[in-house]
Amino acid sequence: MVGCSRRGTREGRSHALAVLHEVLAWEMAVTRCGYGRLRDMSTPSERIFAQPEDGTELRDFLSPQARHPMTLARTADRIADGVALREAVADFIDDLRWARDHDDVTRRIAERPRDVDPRTDAYLGALAEHVAAERALAAPVWSIEAGRFLARTWWPRYPGLWARAIVESPAAFRRRGILLDAGMLSRV
Repeated sequence: MVGCSRRGTREGRSHALAVLHEVLAWEMAVTRCGYGRLRDMSTPSERIFAQPEDGTELRDFLSPQARHPMTLARTADRIADGVALREAVADFIDDLRWARDHDDVTRRIAERPRDVDPRTDAYLGALAEHVAAERALAAPVWSIEAGRFLARTWWPRYPGLWARAIVESPAAFRRRGILLDAGMLSRV
């Protein structure tokens, strides 16, 4: 569940309601458009990603901007508040799927996150640059500041993953001294 670390907190309830609103908006758009035969589809994702019959897309029926998008600045705040880096980044990546367009993605990565620690700062800088490169956007200025690069290489915890990390690490992470396998940045 997105934001499960915030369960019970005011921010957690607010974020959960925002995510629920987004999911319901998709469901309503699917229903309004008559995408596929909804009764025959067993899971919400089958209904959400059903192929349209008239060429319209679900995004055509959603508001132009998400109500409470997860930004890298909020991700840094969550990490500073004790949420694990991996979990906070996973929530950001999950929420990024809902980005409407390039402007929405730019808004989510543009604000400079607060400084947490050298590793986290470098990781968030690399993530901003990586997301921008994937979407053919300019990397935010804050992401290439001197404090966003590590002096020593940050290797995966298990030595058995080192070779894979050397090969698969995205360029934005590798140039900052962060080696990870590509699966760390993809969500199912």
